[in-house]
Amino acid sequence: MIHFDQVSKTFAASQRPAVDRITLHVKQGNICVFVGPSGCGKTTILRMINRLVTPDGGTITIDGRSIMQMDPPALRRTIGYVIQQVGLLPHRTIAQNIALVPELLKWPRDKTEKRVLELIEMMGLDPSEVGHKYPHQLSGGQAQRVGVARALAADPPIMLMDEPFAAVDPIVRLRLQDEFLRLQQTVQKTICFVTHDINEAIKLGDYLVVLKEGRLVQTGTPIEILTQPEDDFVLSLLGDDRGVKILDLTRAETLMEPFENRLGPIKSNGHRVQSIDPVKIALEMMMQKNTDEILVCKGTRPVGILRWPAIKTHVNRISGGTV
Repeated sequence: MIHFDQVSKTFAASQRPAVDRITLHVKQGNICVFVGPSGCGKTTILRMINRLVTPDGGTITIDGRSIMQMDPPALRRTIGYVIQQVGLLPHRTIAQNIALVPELLKWPRDKTEKRVLELIEMMGLDPSEVGHKYPHQLSGGQAQRVGVARALAADPPIMLMDEPFAAVDPIVRLRLQDEFLRLQQTVQKTICFVTHDINEAIKLGDYLVVLKEGRLVQTGTPIEILTQPEDDFVLSLLGDDRGVKILDLTRAETLMEPFENRLGPIKSNGHRVQSIDPVKIALEMMMQKNTDEILVCKGTRPVGILRWPAIKTHVNRISGGTV
């Protein structure tokens, strides 16, 4: 849906390109996360998509059409944009903030009001409680939800999100991430998401783009990046707990011993996880219950058993570590 072909950008105050010949493709309906340290070009890439920054070279296309052929204001009205500072207008109520783009598009009033109520509820907020309030009367988590609602107001096919959860405390941030993933299952937008937090990138991304000093270092799914880091830079970005992150993306059914060919009754110590649960959950339960094996079920039906040696072997094989 969004295609970058040899895209570059150098700002006047710098001799080094902020973005250096980036080529990549963002698939429709995916969350593509740009991750890397400060100054690696993440935000510049995002802002080139909606033409807040103009590329020096290369082309960016949306559905095969160059963004340089589109009127910038019209382009921006079709792309939701969420930033860390939220950017809500302080003199407008929450309902009025969310209604901003529909009003610019001259939607009928009843359609706009219906959409505003729908989005406030979708964000897990009560329209009667927050709709009439002003931004300064909201908590940080509430304000970020309203920022996402405003970006979704005109039902844009693309959303750009620049460190949207970075300004809230860690507990609220985790809650917002979970809500964001739940919301994406419903709305299925094409999302370009910027973060410097590798854990957030792994949790949210369908596809990761790792950047360093304006250059693309590695791309791939979270599990591909975790199991096949391109170089020492990516390895250091992933951190010392790479094995644990891998277990968070590996389903219990992947490492279990299946019961398909088992003879005799199935014995259990009473501890169980679902087949689709991350192995990390099973490992945490093993440690809490002081056991080295756990039953794996699909619903109420036992389908296999997961043992500690299988987890240990898996982590050592793909991460090269010692557990």
